[in-house]
Parts: sequence; structure tokens; C-alpha cells
Amino acid sequence: MPDRRPIRRVAALQTTGLILGCLALLALAGPLAAQQPPAPSPVPSPAPSPSPAPGPPPAPSPPPAPGPTPVPSPTPAPSPTPAPSPTPAPSPTPQPRVVEVVVRGLERVPQSVVMDSIGVRVGELLSDERLRADVAALVATGWFADVTARLEPAADGVRVAFIVVENPLVETVTIEGHTVVPTPELLRALDVPTGQVLNIVRLRDGARRIERLYEERGYVLARVADIDVAGNGTARLRLRIAEGRVEAIEYKGLVKTQRFVVERGALVRPGVVFNVNDLNKDLQRLFNLELFESVQARPRPGRTPDAVVVEIEVKEQRTQQARFGVGYSDRTGIVGLVEYSEKNWKGRNQSVTLRLERGLGERNVPLTSPAGTNFALIFREPHLDARPTSMEVALYQASTIELEYSGTSISSRFQLDRLGSSLTFARPVDPQTLLTLRLRSEKVDITALPKQPTDTCPPDPCTPPSLLTPGRTIALALSGARDRRDNRLTPTRGDRLALTLEVGIPALGGDFGFGKYTAEYTRYFRLGPGVLVGRALGGWSHGTLPLQEQFLLGGPSTLRAFGYGQFRGDSEALVNLEYRLPLGTVLRQLREFTGAVYVDAGAAPAVAGAGGVGYGVAVMVNTPVGPIRIDYAVNAQGGRQTWLTIGPPF
Repeated sequence: MPDRRPIRRVAALQTTGLILGCLALLALAGPLAAQQPPAPSPVPSPAPSPSPAPGPPPAPSPPPAPGPTPVPSPTPAPSPTPAPSPTPAPSPTPQPRVVEVVVRGLERVPQSVVMDSIGVRVGELLSDERLRADVAALVATGWFADVTARLEPAADGVRVAFIVVENPLVETVTIEGHTVVPTPELLRALDVPTGQVLNIVRLRDGARRIERLYEERGYVLARVADIDVAGNGTARLRLRIAEGRVEAIEYKGLVKTQRFVVERGALVRPGVVFNVNDLNKDLQRLFNLELFESVQARPRPGRTPDAVVVEIEVKEQRTQQARFGVGYSDRTGIVGLVEYSEKNWKGRNQSVTLRLERGLGERNVPLTSPAGTNFALIFREPHLDARPTSMEVALYQASTIELEYSGTSISSRFQLDRLGSSLTFARPVDPQTLLTLRLRSEKVDITALPKQPTDTCPPDPCTPPSLLTPGRTIALALSGARDRRDNRLTPTRGDRLALTLEVGIPALGGDFGFGKYTAEYTRYFRLGPGVLVGRALGGWSHGTLPLQEQFLLGGPSTLRAFGYGQFRGDSEALVNLEYRLPLGTVLRQLREFTGAVYVDAGAAPAVAGAGGVGYGVAVMVNTPVGPIRIDYAVNAQGGRQTWLTIGPPF
């Protein structure tokens, strides 16, 4: 059998098929030459007439006169020649049988890698399709720079030789262009070891893992832009990563708000690597400013393939509000309310609030004496520095009607007048943790009142509270809160921890020296279609607490089956357990309503017999002014309370 040309990769296999076809035709050439086609039968010619015997020559005669030329008779049509019989098609030559398979060129790659990848087997007939697939399979292993299949004649068949050229050994691996993911993490994701033969498939898969690693962390524009293999005999592998940087930030829709308001605190800035998670946080940050109705982002390509321009479009909302109303509570009686607020003063996101309250009398009691006026003037700068630290300055005057209890009966009733100011700084440690420092100066006066609003003093003596201690309090408070709830308004899972330390400082002009410590923990659990909420609150103190600084239990946010401030003391302990169920899960028409059942237990001071246990139900409905909640609670002593509040108590 004649030698065949080597088969290189997939393209060379087409030449092999052509050569094998020509060889088959040559093998049939001998038999076809020996069998000549039969000659066609000759057409018979007419037999000649017999010649007469020779005699004496005749006498010459004159030439005859010319006569008419005879018309030639028509020539008979020749008989048709029979068509030759068709040449029979040659029968296909059977493919040779594979008698041996060898691999040449292996140095470090195990031969099993080749043998496990090919399908040609000794004893089978040679197949062009199989050879083509085997060459492709060897290339697909990633171990070889070149693969050739060669057919060699052998006794009783052919020998199939796979000639391979291995990839070089990996000497070094260098990664360039990365800034946000550490090199060790990228090398682990690449997973191309040094000192071993370079595997192209492994390298390609490693590059994809690097891109997925970036994508999982929000760097969705990052890609492996270039892979370079250099070296002589060994490979120095170099990967260049294009992380995708922000070219510019464009804001649209700013009318009143100044640009620095939306830029400060931004995570996505020109020059940084684009991160979609940071962009979402920036959008949430802008929305939380409460200056915009809507916030949208549209990234678009920059001037280079690795750059992006982020366009943020906002729609400003009204930030000025004026409110008028009439309200009532057990502590303030009936009051008229006027309030003006501006949340974006001069477009700087500073807020100013002025609130005035004028007493109109107590429930069922007409106003017969000069009414007290409460006011509050509050200025807040939400971004004092780059951290950002917020600052709030407040001036206020507040008058409330308080009760002091002896067991379950009222022992005294008095008016508590507060006039003070405060300076508060707050700084976020991380997105979930906030530290607050507050300096407070407050002067308190106490006026004894009749136990019943309809009585007078005298004849009913106006009994002062047992801890009647008017004076000025100057205190410094440090608090920290860690909030991991999934939603600040309607949480369904997560927890919140708050710790507070407050110290009265006589050295600054205060009349009282004390220390107060408070710890509060709230946890939210998904339970069926609703949410189970548990809260634990504890407080203790040292020194002598004046009446106005004591811990209070009782009211719509603590012990809901007892009156406001029914339990007072220099310490407190409270446990609340509440199950909240969206009523829309029961009846679709009630989707704006939420029902709740709860139990409360607490004491102030935190000693046995100084508190109580209560049970209750509540209904909350979503309204344009916020969720309005109605509570009805009873206690073991037979007392009952009804509360109307805005929002959940915790």
C-alpha cells in the first residue's frame, strides 16, 4: 500500500479522504483494463458479380451516341449501429483495518490522556470521521499546541500514529490591572499551577472564574482583557484584567437641590471601579434624603471600552410643609397644633422645624385658666463632615400632665414644665451601626394639681409628688444602636440592639448627679404568614434620680394595659411578645390592615410586685399619614386601656 500524507488537526483530514478515494480507483484500474468492450458487428457489403471468361477481343465499333444521363437510384439507409453496453460501476474498496495505534511526542502528559480521548481502536476499520473527531478531541483536552494524525502502512492494515506537541511548562503567573480583588484570591480562582504543563482549557475556565468572582462582588464590567504566554521552552503567563472604571457621573433633574448634596457620601465616583451594588446603595441613599420622588440610574458606555458613564435622574418633591390640627393625649390634654418644616433649606438638605402647641383644656373640662404654650425649634445638618456626622440643635418648652401611683390608685397629679436645649451629634460606624452623643440642659418646674380635673385646690388638697425635685439637669448621653432589620418601617426579620449611658454633670451647672444605663434588644421572626416580635428592655441607675429622670413603664409603647407612667423607679425591666398578621392573607379586601395579639410584663423599679402583666389586641391600617394603630389591652387587676398611635410601638 502506498504511503499517505499525515493528517494535521481537523482541516488535514479532508485531504486524507481524497487520497483514500484515489487509491480505491487505482486498485480497480487493473480489472477494468483487461475487460475490453465487444466490437460492434460490421454492416455486410453486397457480393461481387462473377467475371465472364476471356475471349477474342471484339472489333472496334464506333462510339455510341450520347444518351440521357440515368437518374441514380437512392442509396439505402445504413443499418443502425447497436449502442455499447454501459460500463459497470466499480464496487467500493473496503477500508483498511487498524492494526496498531501509537502516540509520539509525549514528554510530560500521561499517555492515558491521549488514549482516553480518542475513539479509534485496534481491529476496527479505518474511519475518516473517527480520525477527524479524535484529532479534535485531543486538541480539546488543552494539553497540546499541535496534533497530527498519520497513517502508516503495516502488515494486514494500517498503523495510526498521533503526533502531538505538548504545551510548555508554566514558569510564572502574573496578573495585572486588578485593584479591588487581592492577587491571592485571583490566583486561587485561576487555578493554573506553576511547574506543570500549561492546559489551555484550564486557563480558559480559570479566566471565567475570575470574571464570575468579580461579578459576584458587584463588579459586573470586569473582564480578563488579555492573556499572554511568553517564553522559550517554558511559559511566562500574564493576565491583564480590565475592571471597568467610572468615567463620569451625570445628574439630571436637580432644580432646587445643590449638586454637592447628592455627591457627598457617594460610593460610585469618577475613577473608581464600577460596582452595581454600590450604585444601588447610592440610589437608596438619595431616596433616603426624602428630597426626591424618584431616583433612577442609567449606565452607558464611556469613551473607552473599559469605562462607563453613570447617568442618575431624579425628580424633586415638595420639601416644605405646613400643618394645622387639634390633638389630645392624657399627658397634654387638648391642644391646637401649628407646624412648619423645611427639609431642604436653601437646597442644602438642612432641615428647620418650628412647632407651636397651645393648650385648649383637658377632656370634658373647659379652659378656665391661662393655657400653656409648648414650642420646639429644631435645626439639623445631616452632613457635617465626610464621615458623615450629623448635628442637631433644639430649643424646646413642653408642659405635660403626669400622674403618680400608689399601687393601682392615683396618689398625686401634677404638671411638669420643661424648658431646655440640646446639642446632638450622630455618626454611622457602618450602614447598620450608629453612635450618638447628646448634651442636654433642662430646667424643670413641677406644679401640683387636683387628683381629678374637675376638682380644685382647696378644698381638695393638691398633693405634690413624693419626689418633688425641681431644678436644672445637665447631662451627657452616649448611645449606640445596631439595626439589622430588613425594613425600618415594617420589619419582618432581623434584630435591633440599643445601649445608652447618660450621666448628670453638676460641674457644668446642673443640680443633679446621677448615672443611667439602658439596654434594649428587639428580634423579628417569620412565623407562618405573620411576624413574631420579641423585645427585652432593662434599665438601672446610680445616684439619686429626680422625678423627671426616673424610668417609666406604662403606656402605648411599654406596658399597654396600664396608664402612662403608672410604674416609676430607679430601675426597670420589661418583656414584650407580639404576633403581627397581615389581614390580607385572610381576606384580600383587608390587605391594608394588620392585626396583632400581644402580652406584656414589666416592673419599675425592677423588683417583685412593682409591675404587672397585660394582654391585648391591636389593629393597624395604612393611611397617607402613616400606619394608624388602635390598641385594646387588659391587665390582671381588671384595668383596661385603649390607645391610638401612629406606627408600631417597636
